[in-house]
Amino acid sequence: MIALKSKFNRCLILPKYLSIQKELRAFSATGFILSMTLLGLVGCGGGSDSKSVTTTTTKEQTETCVGQALLEGASCLKFQNREAVVYKPIEDPTAIALLLHGAPGHPNKVTQLFDAQMLSNKMSWLSVAPQGGAGGTWGWSSLNDGEETSNLDVDYVSDLLDELAAQYNVTSNKVYILGYSAGGFMGYKLACLIPEKLTAVITLAGQFRGDFEACPTSTAVALHHFHSPSDTDVPMEGRTFGDITSVENTLNHWRLINGCAETSTITENAGVTSTSSATLTTQWDNCIKPVSYSSMANVNHESSYLSEVLYDIYKGSL
Repeated sequence: MIALKSKFNRCLILPKYLSIQKELRAFSATGFILSMTLLGLVGCGGGSDSKSVTTTTTKEQTETCVGQALLEGASCLKFQNREAVVYKPIEDPTAIALLLHGAPGHPNKVTQLFDAQMLSNKMSWLSVAPQGGAGGTWGWSSLNDGEETSNLDVDYVSDLLDELAAQYNVTSNKVYILGYSAGGFMGYKLACLIPEKLTAVITLAGQFRGDFEACPTSTAVALHHFHSPSDTDVPMEGRTFGDITSVENTLNHWRLINGCAETSTITENAGVTSTSSATLTTQWDNCIKPVSYSSMANVNHESSYLSEVLYDIYKGSL
């Protein structure tokens, strides 16, 4: 059986060898075509690299502004090496609302606190929250000290207002400053140095900083100040650290500028947080432009403010 098997194999060696050669040639040609096909796929972004392309596209689609992801409905404006979160109304803007963040703070936070998107949709305001730049730990260079070098943020805001009016076709000259905490400090400095560009300043838990002699303006600006006696971070009586003036002296200064009477009207409004019982609003009489103070009951500095309640209270000062 072995000899027969060997003889049989010898008879098949040559044909089998030739058959294998043909198969090898065919396999080599197929392999070459397959290799070229794979190379083509890799060159077009296919193969194992396709996942990284998808990831890159996703990152490009997630736009950021001032180092954080943009919130729904917002866009990012780059101006003078800074960024600003912008909410643009559907119609032509009827006013510019500049929202100034606290310290430490972020434009996203102050846009949510005052609900910039609501202000854009409901009031057709161009709502813009710029990035503070020159104030270091204070967020903004808000100290009124008469030094030219401390006015970098004032100059930036002034230029930004001009840029916004031109770029977004704002034909109205109405400009509202809404500042929270350190953004409120900055609001008062703007009222001192560029009052001719402002319609109203709304400040929440942030009063005047510095020396009133460095605020020589006689130009009236509508003013509404919100504060709570419960605020221990920025107390109403002010404090030496940061040269923060009391709320009383801050309001007295603008009552004098705005020519207000000593008499006033007090109105009770809803609480500005879910746990606040009420907000008592004092508006002084016979002012050239309104001066108002809203005392918020039992409200901490860092709170979940009800933006629509805030708006319903301060809209009377606009």
